[in-house]
Amino acid sequence: MARSISGDTAAQTRPAKLIAFPSSSAPTNSAKTDSAPPLEKTEKSSRLEDFLAEMKNQPVLSYYLLLVTTLLLFIIGLILVFSASTIAALDNNADPFLSFGKRSLIYVASLVVMFVASRLKPRFYKRLAWVFLIASWVLQTLVFLPGFHGAAAGGNTNWLVIPGTGFSIQPSEFMKLALVVFLGRMLSDPDLRRAGDKKQWFIMVGLPVLASLGLVMAGRDLGTAMVMASLILVALFVAGIPMRYFLGIVLVGAFGAAVAVMSSPNRRRRVFGFMDASTTDPTGIGYQRQHGLWSLATGGLTGVGPGASREKWSYLPEADTDYIFAILGEEFGLMGTFLVLGLFAVLCLTFIRIMQRSGSEFQTIVVGGIIGWIFSQTLINIGAVVGLLPIIGVPLPLISSGGSSLLSIMGAVGLALCFARHEPGAQAAWQARRRPLKRSLAVLSSSRPSTPKTRKKNR
Repeated sequence: MARSISGDTAAQTRPAKLIAFPSSSAPTNSAKTDSAPPLEKTEKSSRLEDFLAEMKNQPVLSYYLLLVTTLLLFIIGLILVFSASTIAALDNNADPFLSFGKRSLIYVASLVVMFVASRLKPRFYKRLAWVFLIASWVLQTLVFLPGFHGAAAGGNTNWLVIPGTGFSIQPSEFMKLALVVFLGRMLSDPDLRRAGDKKQWFIMVGLPVLASLGLVMAGRDLGTAMVMASLILVALFVAGIPMRYFLGIVLVGAFGAAVAVMSSPNRRRRVFGFMDASTTDPTGIGYQRQHGLWSLATGGLTGVGPGASREKWSYLPEADTDYIFAILGEEFGLMGTFLVLGLFAVLCLTFIRIMQRSGSEFQTIVVGGIIGWIFSQTLINIGAVVGLLPIIGVPLPLISSGGSSLLSIMGAVGLALCFARHEPGAQAAWQARRRPLKRSLAVLSSSRPSTPKTRKKNR
């Protein structure tokens, strides 16, 4: 009995220790009122934590995050390209709306590519990795043949004219997508990993990679080659290559980039002009860079408004491609640039989430390569616009005008969406969401009145 009484006494006095009551032994109404907000805050915080934990474990979260973020960047790019490209159409005495209508066909095609790529099975890409890479080599080789070679742009000759259509494509953009799938296939090969033969690794992985870079550099496209080198390095890092080999490859790549810069007068002029920015002639090599900075500065915090850019009126070269970020800053201000940067950050985190939740080493390496591809290209483009890097002519992913770049990147996003659809537990979640819809459709179909012919038969 003594233990029971002491236990009851302890139970009665325990709340007095947890809540600071006034000097009286019994809690007053005011004390209860004062103690309510902390309890409510604790309850709200616990609910928020539960909600965040539930969202974090949602198997389809990666899919929807990637899809929504990509579509938002896609729409922003569509608006900016329409704004910047209308002036070029007017300069050529063309109807800007008709010109943009033709250009919009590429946007529709890119959406179709993303949708189709997201609906295929992951094993489809793994089986055809070599086919994709060889096909990209064939397309890139056609660039050097008479009758197929397109017009050079900024020293870049990697353009392929499709006979009879008037369209031109850049095969090196599609080679990025083929290369990232190839690296995922080979670096995750269990037989190749178990063998550990350096010669076999060089033949099966090193030579195809060098061949891809060589074909791109033969077309004098250093920007694309640097982006390809970035995706290769990230894929190797994700695959777990020994650090001594990884650092050796980085040093060799840096040496190769330096040789490529010094071997071209045009590249040397750009790099030295960037390094000597204080004396750069704003009417010469520094013209594009200076007008890009003026465009960003004009926008201020909120921008001059959609379509109201002044620099796009033939002052800023390549306003709809390489310098689309400057037009974004001018028309939508600092807030617009932060919005786009935030969307790219969400895109990167979503890719990382897909990598973490993937049950396949092939998928992890492929998504890692896509991260290296998209975000190295983003950093190079924005770095050049804000004056932190020399100009090498790389478009901003999902924003800049450019059919080949948009098609290849939307294909890469579709590939990542495919992997997100096959995350552990994702298929079960998709099926669970379809069941209520099927039941609703079944109820609706059963509740329809029978036709007269059916009623006669029933009679």
